[in-house]
Amino acid sequence: MVDVKDVFITKEVADKLDVNSSYLIRLAKKLKGEGLITDEDMRTAGIRNYIFNKRAVEVLGSKIQKNK
Repeated sequence: MVDVKDVFITKEVADKLDVNSSYLIRLAKKLKGEGLITDEDMRTAGIRNYIFNKRAVEVLGSKIQKNK
């Protein structure tokens, strides 16, 4: 089981990484398509809302830092 403190919704991740939620979702889907984020790292939680684990947040953060 995963500790709920290690799971984040789209808005929490977007706020933490200081990006727009729409951009975050597009980037996450792109990275998932590239195999950098797996099904265990992220999943849908409703319309335009996803759940991310710590690893996914780290991968997203790393990619966003490279783009700045």
